[in-house]
Amino acid sequence: MESPKDKHPPLHTELFELTGWTLDRTAAFPKSHRHTFGQRLDNLVLDALEDETRARYAPRAETVPHLDALNLKLERMRVMWRLVKERGWISLRQVLHVNERIDKAGRMVGGWRKSLEK
Repeated sequence: MESPKDKHPPLHTELFELTGWTLDRTAAFPKSHRHTFGQRLDNLVLDALEDETRARYAPRAETVPHLDALNLKLERMRVMWRLVKERGWISLRQVLHVNERIDKAGRMVGGWRKSLEK
């Protein structure tokens, strides 16, 4: 069986893995905050994956708005994960990991966007 890495672009793979990681972390949030913080993060990461897919299949002229929406979602994720870390629901190591993944995805989005301007 093929893994997602075998047939998808690197940005899709990065977001797919970030989605799985996020869903695993948010499931462990305190029950009293799982709905607010967990749901919001889950939706952000799933929407980001959807934006990447839309950008990939959109006509070239319509790709940039999807990439801009994706980039904004990545920034919103950074803020949410920082809030989660401040509340002690994830470790410093985990927030560094997720920020590294978000940064990597952001660089890919930026490179893709820049390539469309040529």
